[in-house]
Amino acid sequence: MPGPTTPREGNRPSIVFADNDALILEAIGELLRSKGFDVHVAEDGLAAWERIRKIRPTYVILDVVMPKLDGSQVCGLVRRDPELHDTPIIAFSSLGAQDFRHYPNLSADAYVAKGDITTAFQNLMQAMEHLQEKGRTDLAGGIFGYDATRPREIVAEMLRELRRYASLVRALGPGTIELDAEGRILRMSPGACEILGRSETQVVGDSVTALCPPRDQETLRQLLRELTTATQPERCRSVMRVGDREIPISLCSLVDDGRCTGVLLIMETTGSAGETVGKPRGKKAKGSASRTQTD
Repeated sequence: MPGPTTPREGNRPSIVFADNDALILEAIGELLRSKGFDVHVAEDGLAAWERIRKIRPTYVILDVVMPKLDGSQVCGLVRRDPELHDTPIIAFSSLGAQDFRHYPNLSADAYVAKGDITTAFQNLMQAMEHLQEKGRTDLAGGIFGYDATRPREIVAEMLRELRRYASLVRALGPGTIELDAEGRILRMSPGACEILGRSETQVVGDSVTALCPPRDQETLRQLLRELTTATQPERCRSVMRVGDREIPISLCSLVDDGRCTGVLLIMETTGSAGETVGKPRGKKAKGSASRTQTD
């Protein structure tokens, strides 16, 4: 097969391949390497974004339903990055064709269905050949291995729940930041981006403590340690310094089956125009916080 199946020595195309199935990562990754690709694997969407930023690969292959960041979110980050937005992206998923409507922001250039390893790999190779020949702006023929008539009720129900969760996070307030259990930023609402003067592409994957002045970082780290080791949902209140303001914040642990899976940081705002509630420095005790357990 011409094109990407036979990269020349010294001109190895690179791939960031993300999937939370370790067996698929290993099997497909080795097959891609056997064709001469330089393959960098990632087990979740956040790891994928970190590798994409670092490696700037020739192709990105993304599972859609992944922990931390799903494929749609990773696509959005890539497309909003001025240096990465033209990177060809292949969505590699077991979702039925009709299920992609649950991901309206999934801006992949080709779509490949999962299946048995041999068939899925052949379809991935065809997708990369298609992108090389047609370019990432031509989606005609960029769908491989899908049978749109398969019933997908269970998957559709799961996707509805994921969308509902995302809607709940957005409804918590204009200044919301979602963190993983290590305190790394997974997503920020537009209001949080405006308050902090940073875009999502600049901060996703970074520790939230990096948003604070150096003198305040240890206080926030300690609060996160307490929340992420809790076995029951807990909430605490503190302040975050931004410029010359102290913005009241709430930190809420997300606990599933006795284990913290992440934290929501909510910046408290008020007023019809979304004006941030903030006091000049020195009006509140440094590092003050209260902590409660929630049901």
